[in-house]
Amino acid sequence: MKDLFNKHNCKYKEMFNNNHTPMLIIDAKTGNIDDANLAACSYYGYIRDKLLKMNIADINVLKEEEVEEEIEKAKKEERKFFQFKHKLSNGEIRNVEVYTGPIKLGNKELLFSIIHDSQERVELESKYKKNKAYFDNLFHNSPEAIAIVDRDYRVLEINNRFEDVFQYNLKDIREKDLTELLCDETLYEASHNFRESIRRGKFIKEEVKRRRKDGKLLDVLLLGFPLVIEGETIGAYCIYSDIREAKEREKKIELLTKCDVLTGLFNRDFFLSNLDYEILKNKRENRLDEKIVVIILCINEFKEIMEALGPLAADNILKEFALRLKEGVGPEDIVARFGEDEFAILIPKIKDMDKLNGLTGEIIECLNMPFYIDANEIKITTSGGISIYPDNSIETIALVRKAEIAMNKSKELNSNMPIKFQNSLDKEVQEYFWIKNSLTRALPNKELFLNYQPIYDTSVNRLVGVEALIRWEHKEMGIIPPAKFIPIAERTGLIHPIGDWVLLNACKQNKKWQDLGYEPIYISVNISALQLEKPGFIKVIERTLEESQLEPKYLQLEITETFFAHKYEYVEDTIGELNELGVKLAIDDFGTGYSSLGQLCQFSINSIKIDRSLISDVHKKSNKNKVVKAVISLAKSLNIDLIAEGVETQEELRFLKENRCTVAQGFLFSKPVRAEKIEKSFQKTIRNLYKKYKD
Repeated sequence: MKDLFNKHNCKYKEMFNNNHTPMLIIDAKTGNIDDANLAACSYYGYIRDKLLKMNIADINVLKEEEVEEEIEKAKKEERKFFQFKHKLSNGEIRNVEVYTGPIKLGNKELLFSIIHDSQERVELESKYKKNKAYFDNLFHNSPEAIAIVDRDYRVLEINNRFEDVFQYNLKDIREKDLTELLCDETLYEASHNFRESIRRGKFIKEEVKRRRKDGKLLDVLLLGFPLVIEGETIGAYCIYSDIREAKEREKKIELLTKCDVLTGLFNRDFFLSNLDYEILKNKRENRLDEKIVVIILCINEFKEIMEALGPLAADNILKEFALRLKEGVGPEDIVARFGEDEFAILIPKIKDMDKLNGLTGEIIECLNMPFYIDANEIKITTSGGISIYPDNSIETIALVRKAEIAMNKSKELNSNMPIKFQNSLDKEVQEYFWIKNSLTRALPNKELFLNYQPIYDTSVNRLVGVEALIRWEHKEMGIIPPAKFIPIAERTGLIHPIGDWVLLNACKQNKKWQDLGYEPIYISVNISALQLEKPGFIKVIERTLEESQLEPKYLQLEITETFFAHKYEYVEDTIGELNELGVKLAIDDFGTGYSSLGQLCQFSINSIKIDRSLISDVHKKSNKNKVVKAVISLAKSLNIDLIAEGVETQEELRFLKENRCTVAQGFLFSKPVRAEKIEKSFQKTIRNLYKKYKD
């Protein structure tokens, strides 16, 4: 090679040796390195003498036969550009680009190779390919629909999910305006704003509607990512998340927030918001001739139904009840479930109030029809209350509250028909809450006390018993009648502590009289149905007798005939235990209920107290005469004592004595009085009363 340069041109040798690009001259037949410039020596890390003793196969990492194949290609000029991996003297493998061409000197075939280090470029290309592979994989397998657009919103690329969601393929829409493809006229303006934001390099996120190929509109979440290079926006990634399922879930959740799961009716919150809306609408439109009606309905004794039939049957009744309500109202009316057994109807427009009476009548008639649950025929009754806008109130909560007040009054009266709210009902409610709150403090404040009304055996002119009657003297309001506070005590559960207090103090007072040496008498105490029904009532009686040291035979419990007739089976065991204990039992208000002879015979009923309604003017009215005589005859035949309540006149007393009823109590003898006044009655006879009677 030296001779070659020497003979022909020293300039070529100088150019060869001093070129900064590594160059090799290779024997095409053997692969031996025939010559190398200084740059090649430096690049490969060998001195020139060492390098000229090497074969190209010592540098190229290809197998020897592969190197020979590549040399053949270069000789035949099939290829001039090669990419190889060359090994340096330190063992490092570098990527190189080799430009090779054959040269021929006489009979000698040589290859002239120029080597460029491509390691950095190859690494960048490799990194690029990996990144592209990652991107392509993410792009085409993304669960979101993605389109890549240019600055003018023309489609450059779409992924598989885009094709699935919008039913387009890339071949059909490449270079087409994405807005025109996915937006109709109603959506175009909003889409135009989106495009302008993207052009300004802004990230966009918004819920939009986009049109599928078949024209169907889809709910999607659109994310717009601008593609910015050197400060210039060249396009955008448009990512569409199909939120149809999410929207459906939202609808279901929204439905759950405004509907009752069991019945499918609207719930209380939705009802109230609609009532709000209707009131505002009525005010805004100044509809003076139209009223808004709120009806609250309650299934009576629903808890008893659930206890008797079980929760599943009770749920079926609620569902059927709801269905009947929906079928009974107009298309604009709203029906809601307010509570476990409460329902509400909103009538947003009504002019003729007579129609309201007809509508409520039809609804109640429908609800009164039997329910058939699991082969059981069940009849229910319904209590209801009605409030009217603007007559009763112009406020949502007040209208509902007043309808509920009227409903509670309907329940109290057992009317089975909705009652319209009146201002007097509001006063009743206020009084109820005042009494309820004050009653909780009555016992600790020592505002409760007992009065006693004497019971006389008129045949021997002797005191035989007293009835203990609770009284309440409020520190500010004075005496509050029992008829007002006893029902409230029963509704609130205060009857239990109050009833226990009455029992204990009555028994203690009776024992005190005995300890003072007075002739023993019985003390009669009225017992609430709730007290009898409560588990552990017998324990209360036993504890009371033990604490007061009173013998059981001197305690008489009064049970109303109505309770005895209708709820006897619930307390059958309790009554039996009272008999065994030796406590006397009396049926109070006899003649107002429907107790059976069987019930009177089965247990040891000591006394029947004939109600005052039968005693009053009994000597004047033939019908009362007959009833009272029949009661007296019945009691005598069953060997049950009789007590006439509410005796106020000598004529009433004369009639009773003539018909063999000698035990009586009433204003003729004494009003209910404090304990100290009763003590005088132990010594007092009623001789003076009989003197008037004989005269």
